[in-house]
Formats: sequence, C-alpha cells, structure tokens
Amino acid sequence: MQSLLMKRVCYTVAFTTLLLLFGNLMGYSQTVSVSIPALHLTEKERITGFEIHLTSGMIMSLPKVPYGWSISLDNDPSWNTTISGSIVVGAAAVDLDFFHDFLVVEVEDNSSGHLPFELNGEIFINEDLADKRRIKLVNKDFSVKVVVDKKSAVQKKR
Repeated sequence: MQSLLMKRVCYTVAFTTLLLLFGNLMGYSQTVSVSIPALHLTEKERITGFEIHLTSGMIMSLPKVPYGWSISLDNDPSWNTTISGSIVVGAAAVDLDFFHDFLVVEVEDNSSGHLPFELNGEIFINEDLADKRRIKLVNKDFSVKVVVDKKSAVQKKR
C-alpha cells in the first residue's frame, strides 16, 4: 500500500516538474498585432491581394476577413508561416485600412538559437483590374505592437 502511494507521489512530482518546465519554455513568447502603416497608393488604386511570409511566427488570427476574398493560411510547425489572400470579385478590393492590425501573431522565442522574427511579402494592387502592380514588403515595412507579453505576465505572477 505504501509502495503504491509512493509511486503516485513520485509520478505527481515528476508530472508537476514537467509542467513547470514546459510552462517556462512556453512562457517567453509574445503575441503581437501586425500592421502595414505606409503603403503608397494613388486615389484610384485598390488592394486585390497579398502574400505575407513570417519567420519564427505563427498566425493566431486574422481579425478582419474581407467579404469576397479567398484566404489561405499555412501555419507550418517549423514556425515558417505563409498567409495569402486575393479577391474573388472586383468589388471586394480593399483600401489601406484593411492592413491596420490585420494579423495577430505569436512570436517564437529566439533565445534558444531560433531565427529572429521577420516579415516580408507582397501586396497586389490594381487601378482598373487590368493594370496590376506589386509592392514588395520587407521587415521594416511592417509595424508590430505587443498585445500579450507572456514573459512579463509570468514575471508579474511571481
């Protein structure tokens, strides 16, 4: 009877230790909101598509899904994520407001040698649905603000 009780205590301690270790590993990520603040469009141009690539990030949500768009998301387990979208009908083209806080992303902790969080991609723009141009985006074209900092939340609890 004592042997069984001792085994249960040992399993409980081991399980709790694993949970604490796993919690600490997972506790240092951030959730961020992503915007593209400075796209330059003419008065007649509208956005008809996009493709965004993330390194060391996973998309948690797309808060505003435009009506009449097809969206594809690949949250690869390697933390290399791609999201793309395009209009289904011409009337569904959007303006710059769509890209304000348009993604919510969990950023992978890079303290253990992972690649730093980066964003890049393209925006597809049309004036009359015949003349298409592309705007290449690099990391500096994105604005990122912290929504949840799990490291701070863990530290505040202590």
